[in-house]
Amino acid sequence: MPHALRRLPAALFSLISRTLLLTGGVVLIALGCSSATSTTTTTTTTGGGTTVTGWTGGGDGIWRRNAVYAETVTFDPCNAHQPGSGEYHYHDNPVCLRYQLGDNITGTNVGTSTATYTESTGTHTHSPILGWSYDGYPVYGPYGYSTATSATSGVRRMVSSYALRTDNTTTRTSLPAWAQAYEGVTTLTSSQYGPAVSATYPLGRYVEDYAYTANSGDLDQYNGRFCVTPDFPSGTYAYFVTIDASGNAAFPYYLGPQFYGTASGGKVTSIAEATTTYYTNHALQTSTSTTPQLVSWLLRYTAQYAQILYDNNGTVTGPTTTWTGNTSQTDADVQTIQYSANYVYVSMSGLASHMMGPWFLNAAKTQNFPNRPTNQNAISRFPLNPAAAATKTSAGGGAQGRAHRRAAHRALGRRGVGVHAAGRGERGLPAHRVVLLERLEGLARAWHGRDRGALRGRHGAGAQRQQAAGGQ
Repeated sequence: MPHALRRLPAALFSLISRTLLLTGGVVLIALGCSSATSTTTTTTTTGGGTTVTGWTGGGDGIWRRNAVYAETVTFDPCNAHQPGSGEYHYHDNPVCLRYQLGDNITGTNVGTSTATYTESTGTHTHSPILGWSYDGYPVYGPYGYSTATSATSGVRRMVSSYALRTDNTTTRTSLPAWAQAYEGVTTLTSSQYGPAVSATYPLGRYVEDYAYTANSGDLDQYNGRFCVTPDFPSGTYAYFVTIDASGNAAFPYYLGPQFYGTASGGKVTSIAEATTTYYTNHALQTSTSTTPQLVSWLLRYTAQYAQILYDNNGTVTGPTTTWTGNTSQTDADVQTIQYSANYVYVSMSGLASHMMGPWFLNAAKTQNFPNRPTNQNAISRFPLNPAAAATKTSAGGGAQGRAHRRAAHRALGRRGVGVHAAGRGERGLPAHRVVLLERLEGLARAWHGRDRGALRGRHGAGAQRQQAAGGQ
């Protein structure tokens, strides 16, 4: 069966890696990968201290749980996982993709269950494109030119303009200015208050715990800036993956609450316009291009079968190229790249060429995470000629709106792996997705569930057929 198509703006997100592509997110990763669900009934606490059991509605979406905070325990060494649908995706710093692309990062025990990644010290180089956002603008790794408009100004880490709030260190009775504007809520009623700050609900647990201060960092409220890059020497708007000085993920991770441009990209079931095929069957189909939207994809490993490591009753098993839910060997990364006058289309399995897994439900790594990644057969597109949006639209991260029901993909990585939104609303959990906060937070984090009530956001190698494959 041919890989499903997904449409993204031409500036397809290279955010996670050139080989991952997000199928449900807002960024297409260079690998062609993507990024939630559980079935536990229990009691949780909503804002204002009200105890609610079972289904109480969709929630008002005011206090959205930060998925990176809540779900980290279920991430594999690459900072990725998958919901019950099997859609492999990243939430923050895609270290394995960056390692594959040589983006200022070193790795130890790479390809094993104990793999670790560390930011390189000393002189840095400008980060490569990791993916493309659905508005067509590129997503770079953490490093850019010191001066936005000068390619000779040196390279340094790009700093987010978001930081933990200092006005709500004990209570959650107000929203930061960006969330007020985004949600259209200026003053909260007592029933809309969030849980008091505590060891159970620490600062950073909710995306509304972060404030945006213009010009406090290098990036704007969308987590990008207009700048020159090696791929765009004349300049482009670009998003950046954000990390702190210690190399830890920094909010808002990829994109801010809204897209900078018009987000006309996304997943499609078919291509309804004439296109030219740039890459398919593990080979370039046209002469070498200099168009970043085409050449930024990681194509080196597309003839390789995807592999995973998984927990089997306390023992890490693998690597294996087949597993429960994916019984046929599947090509990794993107498989076909096509383009029209307006869009770039990327077909992918959504499975990365780097080792995926293992995944656990708890920090001690003694509880098995039940979900496995699966072939998404996805097609996504992104615009080739992006433009700033007159009216900004939600990117799914940050404040996500009251109607938000699941983590939203915001970009496609260079592999076709997805990138998911940062947070989800937390008021009122459906009975089949509620998790006892104090005892089963790890389970909630792992299953990429919807974060409703006090917990509405969960998500929850092998034989290589190496052939000459053009590209990087």
